Amino acid sequence: MLKFSYKAYDADRVFQAGELEAENLNAAHVVLQHLGLVPVELKPIDKTFAALVSERVERHKVGDKWASLFFRQLSTMLAVMNLRDALELMSTTNQDRTQRRILQSMLQDVTLGKTLDQALTKFGSIFSGTVIQLVVIGNQSGRLQEISAKLADQLEREYQSSKKIKSAMYYPIFVMAAAVLAIVILISTVLPTFAGFFSGQELPTLTRMVLSLGVFLSERFPLIVATVFGMILGAWWIYERSAAIRLMSDRLLLKIPFVGRLAQQTHWMNFFGSLSFLIESGVRLDRAVEMAASASGNSFLRAELKELRRKVESGGRFQSDLFPAECQGLITSGETSGTLPLMLERCEKLCAFEVEELSSQLPVKAEIAGTLMAGVIVALIVFSVMLPILSMGL
Repeated sequence: MLKFSYKAYDADRVFQAGELEAENLNAAHVVLQHLGLVPVELKPIDKTFAALVSERVERHKVGDKWASLFFRQLSTMLAVMNLRDALELMSTTNQDRTQRRILQSMLQDVTLGKTLDQALTKFGSIFSGTVIQLVVIGNQSGRLQEISAKLADQLEREYQSSKKIKSAMYYPIFVMAAAVLAIVILISTVLPTFAGFFSGQELPTLTRMVLSLGVFLSERFPLIVATVFGMILGAWWIYERSAAIRLMSDRLLLKIPFVGRLAQQTHWMNFFGSLSFLIESGVRLDRAVEMAASASGNSFLRAELKELRRKVESGGRFQSDLFPAECQGLITSGETSGTLPLMLERCEKLCAFEVEELSSQLPVKAEIAGTLMAGVIVALIVFSVMLPILSMGL
């Protein structure tokens, strides 16, 4: 998703300025229309590296769960008080400094006559474009309390699924990192001690390569660590700035055995859940597909779903070969019988079950892969050391 800065006038000819997220410039204009704004200036924001890091830090400080808690509290308070009083109460009772600052900014904007969605656009790293557009629907329909409650439910489900995936990934990452670290230490500290034993004789090519690698790692280890860290940051920076690189890397991710299936099932679980929620909230199907797709973290699947949105917009059926096989019949049945939201909820549960199964298998498969990788490399090292000994007939 790209970020855009805008300057515009609302229906009362009051000047507004802020930021929003959208796929492209045309999509940004559509978002402004839904916000009820007439743009004077709309241009993409070329985020610097420091700005991207700052957004990540702010999101980390706030916490992934806070958005759902915000809408849960807002829904409860709107039943007995107006929006301004609800924001004022939340800002005075919240103990977290970053969260309190965000709430005070919202309170100031609402006090000055802005709507809640306009106040939320300042914090695009916390509130997605889909969330903001649903708040727009709540404001325009007078159902902000109801929409806030539904948003809280949906964001809680997404948080729980994200938490499960992250928990399942911690152990595999630890296993792989430990295996790599052990191998690096073995090559850089243990192997160089064998170099003296073989001085004065012609060594096999494999032995020379392994010994040279050990000497290189032992002499330049800090530089190598700094280089690898810099390459990781550089890759992240390129990924964030280049849509083509994101598309290619996200497509390759889906082709990785096991991990790709887990990524796909997670995507469809979130997509079906969001789509069911949007349709129940009164959003037209083609618009709901666009909004649910825009919230996807995989740019390749997001691009593919654009074609489905165009198909639905032109009067076609809501069907795609991209959908999991077990969900296609349910979706067809729901569209035919007029119970599409219910069937989408069932699809979400089916995908959630698959994600749970894959997540439970991930640590075991990662441990096996890490053990095999370490075993192969250690065997290679031992073989390279044994070759000159065998050649001497010892």
